[in-house]
Amino acid sequence: MKRLPCLLMACLALPAVLSADDEKLVIAHYMTDMVPQTNRTPIRWVDPELSDPRGSTAAVGGLHQTKPMAFLHLPNMDLVQAVDFEIRAARQLGVDGFQFYYPLVDNTATLAPRYNQIIRTFIQLSETRYPGFRVSLCLSHPNSQKATSEAERIALWSPSIRSLVQATRDSPAWLRTDSGSLLFYLWVGDALADGVGNLAQSAEQVRKVGLAYQRLSLAIGTPIEYVYQVRRPEFDLPYIDSIARTFSAVWGWTASEENIEFWDGLAYCCKETGCLFTQSVYPDYYTSKVYRKGSTNDAVLPNALALKIGLEGIERHYRVTNLAGTQIQLLRRAIKHDVRIINYISWNDFPEGHHLAPEVSHNFGFSLVLRYFKDRWKDPAVRLEEDQAIVFYKKYRHDVQPEHSVTLKIKSKSKDLASEDRVELVTLLREPAICYLNEKPLGLVREGLQIHSIPSQPGPVRVRIVRRGQQVIRFQAPELISGTPFRTDRLTYSYSSVFQREFDRLFK
Repeated sequence: MKRLPCLLMACLALPAVLSADDEKLVIAHYMTDMVPQTNRTPIRWVDPELSDPRGSTAAVGGLHQTKPMAFLHLPNMDLVQAVDFEIRAARQLGVDGFQFYYPLVDNTATLAPRYNQIIRTFIQLSETRYPGFRVSLCLSHPNSQKATSEAERIALWSPSIRSLVQATRDSPAWLRTDSGSLLFYLWVGDALADGVGNLAQSAEQVRKVGLAYQRLSLAIGTPIEYVYQVRRPEFDLPYIDSIARTFSAVWGWTASEENIEFWDGLAYCCKETGCLFTQSVYPDYYTSKVYRKGSTNDAVLPNALALKIGLEGIERHYRVTNLAGTQIQLLRRAIKHDVRIINYISWNDFPEGHHLAPEVSHNFGFSLVLRYFKDRWKDPAVRLEEDQAIVFYKKYRHDVQPEHSVTLKIKSKSKDLASEDRVELVTLLREPAICYLNEKPLGLVREGLQIHSIPSQPGPVRVRIVRRGQQVIRFQAPELISGTPFRTDRLTYSYSSVFQREFDRLFK
């Protein structure tokens, strides 16, 4: 914290870029090609068959770890029906809009017809059925083997964006700055600029990235401002100064709970300059993607190659997220900094395991926590309307060896897997009540959000809550904690007292 006062003093003279208003939004990153259009063959990342331990990937115990509910319960949805479902689900789970993954690669022109069709459908339904739902683009990882200069890259990628934006530029669904410009996100976006490479390392390189995106905006033909992804969390004052002067907004990705002093410093700097600081939040991280064991290039293996290499040659990536702890920490930071946008990472990136969308391991539990904090972010005086209880836990203890075992590459700074050998109970109570977790008395639990936990052990997970002698909540989670797990599966499992109601609202 020694350098923080200097950071704040350096920021005081910077001009305001974006003024504040009262609107606060939760915007989630959306993997565009994972829209649940179930009347066509699903892409591999959302195909439930690939999670079947006795299916086509049985040799590794089932390649996927997630099962999106839409693909299990809503067959034969066309694109309009799928988009309608996604917006309804997002609103129910606490999300106000999507920023759509839009890769800038050599085959963007080939991808664009499908991507643009999907995004246009979201815009149309936002206008006609769900006013107030927001849409943005996330321009991602510009990378080309044939366009070697910045000008060539802009010429390669601007036509597909322009064809989407020009036809819809006046739509109220677009996420906009207070000046009326469209507000797009960048993800790993620095390589658009000449002389920068994958990541800007200096103030001058940041300015080059900003100028490159200004030129892209001109080529698209409409005013666009950008949410810059900060990936170098270091107290480099000229570098941070340059970000605040160059971009209208900033965001982080996973790992936003690490390097807290840096993020606090950036948030305070943004407050002084008018550069919009947004808070990124994620609930979990465990990949269905598999990688060659020991690889340093993070190249995702195709299914056939993963099966050929087998269990001994593959690894999955994992972050220690302390059950509900990381999500709660990041939501508290959103309130602390009174941000205008919470970025959820992600809505439907199922293969990375940080999804909020309805899925059979996460089971709405994380969304209940999001909605609790969102209410208080918008109105600190709001009161709970009903009692709720949510459990979070791993499906087996970290020191148990699964039958089909895959190596974990731990990406978080914390490597303490044992810290997650708990069953965590999050209570959202209108009034104090006596709580029991697996019949272990937790005493009189206060109103509001409270967190208790007991050590994990094989068997069922049961919750009981009593107030004034009357039982107000009782349930058993469907997933037992295993002492003999079939396969490596470190997704956090959650279940709640209101699961059936949440499920029925979407699927009945």
